[in-house]
Amino acid sequence: MYDFVRFLPPNLDLGFKGFVVLSENPAKEGLYGYIVKASNAKDLKKKLKSLENAIVAVYCPDWKYAVMRKKVDILLDSEDRILDYATIKLAKEKDVAIEFGLSKFLNTRGLKRSVLFSRLKDEIRIVKKFDTPFLITSSAENIYQLRSRKQIESFFSYFGISVEKARFYAERIVRRYYDENYVMDGFFIEKS
Repeated sequence: MYDFVRFLPPNLDLGFKGFVVLSENPAKEGLYGYIVKASNAKDLKKKLKSLENAIVAVYCPDWKYAVMRKKVDILLDSEDRILDYATIKLAKEKDVAIEFGLSKFLNTRGLKRSVLFSRLKDEIRIVKKFDTPFLITSSAENIYQLRSRKQIESFFSYFGISVEKARFYAERIVRRYYDENYVMDGFFIEKS
């Protein structure tokens, strides 16, 4: 399983195959991807045009429009993200993964955290219904938010997420961009 983080982590053994560093201006070494933050659909379209062929994670208030863009691979998790039924169904059709991150729960307290738990349960229910691609990550922005693979998997499995499916979707996204033998899902070039 890979963890998708927002900073370059130190060399730690937390049980992951590797870290995918998501940033607005990533250092193009190792596993990396772009974060695109846009205020509206027009801004998102403009920012996506200038990106190279790499993992693209999006934060945009117009989630439905973000899902429909061809370059988008991941919808980022945040405290104020609200995904509706139609957006999650569309994410399944367009093969866009929905990120469930642990860091938003570490940053909140009290009633706000309980609202996030409730929203997480609703989103998971709809994701399971449509079999939408999803990722479980630490979504860490600093070293203090990093958690081991076992902690992340235990936390999200409590809410009913299939850890095996999360591993599959994470590896599929990474292989799509960083495996030279990858052709498409289910097909790869065999070396003799």
